[in-house]
Amino acid sequence: MASSEPANTAQADSGPSTVTVEYQRQQAKAMQAYLRNKTLQQEIVNAQVFGWTRKNEISNGRWVMMGLAIGLLTEYATGVSFIDQLKLMVSYLGIIDVE
Repeated sequence: MASSEPANTAQADSGPSTVTVEYQRQQAKAMQAYLRNKTLQQEIVNAQVFGWTRKNEISNGRWVMMGLAIGLLTEYATGVSFIDQLKLMVSYLGIIDVE
């Protein structure tokens, strides 16, 4: 029995049921690295300026609504249709010569 007892204690020490302080430190360091990486990824997503982000799409939609409102108010005030306003704008800017 003396020869089998050290094998049992060695098996109990290295088994999954024992948790040492060193094991806990390793797990804590791994968790810190994981959370640091997740935080960094979230900061990158939040700091994105170009592309299809919610913030960019909302501001783009607001600019379009403002442009349409200005075009409709100008049409009401001058009697020139919205399409004719666009033709005049590209003609005055020299983009396309529209007659």
